[in-house]
Amino acid sequence: MKKRDVVIATILFILSSVFGVNAAMKAYTNKSIGQSLSQNGLFGNNAKQAIGAQQKCSNTEKRPGLADSGNKYLVRLGEYEMVCDSAFADKLMIFTNMPNSKQAAVRMADEMTVNLKDFDKAKITPLVIIEPETEWGLVDFKEFADGFYDEWISAYFAQLKKNGITDAQMGIWVPFPEANLPYWNNQNATPADFATVVNGYLTLMKKEFSKSRGSILLNSATYSSTDFEWENGEYISLLPYVTNIKPGLVDSFGLQGFPWAPSAQSKGLGIYDAREYLNSELAIEAARKIGTREIWFNTGSFSLKYAQDSSKTVTVAPQKRKEILNSIYDEFSRAKDKGFNVWANIFSEDKSSVAEATNWTYIDKDIANQEVFADFARKILLQDIKISIYDVKK
Repeated sequence: MKKRDVVIATILFILSSVFGVNAAMKAYTNKSIGQSLSQNGLFGNNAKQAIGAQQKCSNTEKRPGLADSGNKYLVRLGEYEMVCDSAFADKLMIFTNMPNSKQAAVRMADEMTVNLKDFDKAKITPLVIIEPETEWGLVDFKEFADGFYDEWISAYFAQLKKNGITDAQMGIWVPFPEANLPYWNNQNATPADFATVVNGYLTLMKKEFSKSRGSILLNSATYSSTDFEWENGEYISLLPYVTNIKPGLVDSFGLQGFPWAPSAQSKGLGIYDAREYLNSELAIEAARKIGTREIWFNTGSFSLKYAQDSSKTVTVAPQKRKEILNSIYDEFSRAKDKGFNVWANIFSEDKSSVAEATNWTYIDKDIANQEVFADFARKILLQDIKISIYDVKK
């Protein structure tokens, strides 16, 4: 008999034997070979454990007590940890404004102290976004650069120190975010003035907290008017904003970019590819100029836009959201492949009821949106890309 015939005969014999054994097992146990193996160990228990592990965002156990913490940020984080069946974020984004008096500085610092201590207890690094606004309105960039607010900013950080806040508890502070967008009072300022105000703010912070961390967040598209239709933005170099940043003040560079869609009444096309609205090359260029090897991204995907006008409303299906996040992941990877330490803040707030009329959250009645978030979190964590999140319990 030829070698080929021997091989064929052997295969047929093995197959017939398997079928025979399988039939016998079904007759006596009402289980197939596969069912028996699955339930009795050989690969069954391990396979179940592996499948269970894949459903988690990470191998870190959920933080206990978040739901009862009383902190609106941590309570919301607890809901995301339930979706992920694990702890997945090491940072949380929070927002604050600037004081316009000594009394305001003390009161605002006391309020911030509560958050910083709550976050420290939960082993979460705060990512503090300081918007240039006070109780009397927007902060004029030129006025800030001239030192008008210095006394009150100093009083703010002195009060944090007095309240027992340490350098380690401070986290990462980001003054004058998105300074290349025109909704701040920067009409009389130039891009170079951005470095001046950031230098001023972070210098005052480091007088009290020398080891605290500062960062920058700029929008990927620069706008010259308050018309934020995506086609009016210019994806130009951000170097003019960072060239004069003082060495040692800024530890990381942040790039912000989000997908966009025209209203249902429009015939225009949306912008869903992150290569356009979150181009990592802009971040890489700016980070190199500053001299940092750390880049972070502020981004997300929406499920609903133009929520307050049914004739304009645009809905994005979970599968489309997943595609959007995949393109975002590609930008993270490009920066990481260039040797940068990359982390991401996933902006997830439901802003349907405010002027923005956009729902960014993943915690809603549609379980598919929760799964989209969990899949994305798992994907980037597997690449050693850390996660921050912004959402708040209403």
